[in-house]
Amino acid sequence: MKDYQTEGIIIRVRDYGEADRIVTILTSGYGKVQAIAKGCRKPKSRKRGLIQLFTHADFVLYRGRNLDTITQCEGKESFAGIRGDLDRMAYAAYLAEVLDGFAVSGEIQEDLFYLALVCLHLLTVEDPELVTRVFEVRIMRLLGYMPHLDDCVHCGSSLKGSQVAFSSSMGGGLCGICSSTDPEAAVCTLGTLNMLKQLSRWDLKRLRVLRLTAKMKREIGEIMQQYISQRIEKRIRSADFIQSLASVQNKGEFGEY
Repeated sequence: MKDYQTEGIIIRVRDYGEADRIVTILTSGYGKVQAIAKGCRKPKSRKRGLIQLFTHADFVLYRGRNLDTITQCEGKESFAGIRGDLDRMAYAAYLAEVLDGFAVSGEIQEDLFYLALVCLHLLTVEDPELVTRVFEVRIMRLLGYMPHLDDCVHCGSSLKGSQVAFSSSMGGGLCGICSSTDPEAAVCTLGTLNMLKQLSRWDLKRLRVLRLTAKMKREIGEIMQQYISQRIEKRIRSADFIQSLASVQNKGEFGEY
């Protein structure tokens, strides 16, 4: 059957030719789909406002040899609250890049789709950095990559003391003694590793009651970005943009030295 219908979220967009766009759609029933939206950039196209990054919609597609073709698109949510805020937009772009790295073409990944949808909705109303930290931990747990945090991944002893570390290559926490076994391990507090475990189980409806210090959010971000980059085997470019954006904002707040 050449035509098929699916619910999906656009996670990547690039212009093609004079009036078309090639998009990557994370779907509920077909995994990651690459498709072309012909003529969507024309001023009078009905798809013009829909074929955009983060659009959640019902799609009708025609299956092609290399690329499918979007024949119909009925929008469900555009996430305007994200588009109107540069910080939220940056974190949403990071989510989309991570999703693109893990989603598999032709494989049903409903849980991944719904995690993406929930987190995009949360990004419109909650602290975007906290939402992103929760997303990182949840996607690792969902895909079977949840790091080992109950004891030292190297020697098996309990994780204790004020300072421990996290090894992306070993896949878990290191005690103070073993932290030197991986020169690239990220030094962090025990509280950060405990929070990672808590975030993997936390009810997303109660996200706003979580209280993480700026240091804890920063440490979790550094740990998970390195860990995820190793799993998808590439650097996440949008993470660099988030860091540069934070640097500019800090200069604006505190002045240049």
